[in-house]
Amino acid sequence: MPAKGLEGCRILVTRSKQQYQGTADLIEVRGGIAIALPCLEIEYLQQNIQDALNQMKQYTDVLLTSRNGVEALAQYSNVPLQALLQHHRIATVGEKTAQALQAYGIQPNIIPDMQSQRGLWNAYQNHGLPQSLLFFRAEEGSDFLVHRLHEQAIKVHTALMYRAICPNDDCFGMIQLFEQKKIDAVLLGSAKTAKHYLQRIQDVALANTPVLVVISQQVANAADKLGLNVQLIAKQTSFSSMLDDLETYFS
Repeated sequence: MPAKGLEGCRILVTRSKQQYQGTADLIEVRGGIAIALPCLEIEYLQQNIQDALNQMKQYTDVLLTSRNGVEALAQYSNVPLQALLQHHRIATVGEKTAQALQAYGIQPNIIPDMQSQRGLWNAYQNHGLPQSLLFFRAEEGSDFLVHRLHEQAIKVHTALMYRAICPNDDCFGMIQLFEQKKIDAVLLGSAKTAKHYLQRIQDVALANTPVLVVISQQVANAADKLGLNVQLIAKQTSFSSMLDDLETYFS
């Protein structure tokens, strides 16, 4: 049997605890060893969510931009998601958010071809602009779509549902693994993850010891400003693509 592409490689996964296992499975099927160092923790903004839920009936359309947003709605709504959203046209920023809704038996009406707010703007132009929009998103994010809709005199309420913070549990054992060169590669999936990764390791030279793989050029640019030495940028915006490139690198 031929050796798997990442056989024995110790790969640090910096995603949140909730997202770790899916990425670990991708690593292990390639023969790698997944090691967890969560560099993101989701903090829900409960009052913002509740205020938005109280205004649902005022809006024709709902937009969700992440799996975290879907889970926040499910957690804080006092009715099932299907009942909550049944009278709204629903858009998602991409397939992963759509899949999170589908797990609750909800099929989004609009999924843009390009996973971005520009993609959403194009999709709304093709499907028809909303009469009014309740936009659920993270605390940090672009206002591109909101500005475009305001230019069309469309009522938009932006509900900031959650923020990504840096976990504060002890990292001493992990830092020892870095010092002993027992981490071969690190996966960085966002600019904030890169920032928190460095914050957790505490030393830029140590953080640069493994092969650093990022999910996009945007993340590479942010990592570079932090002093991180990125060796690999995924050809496609996915963790699977990051691992494909890492397989090629180690081979």
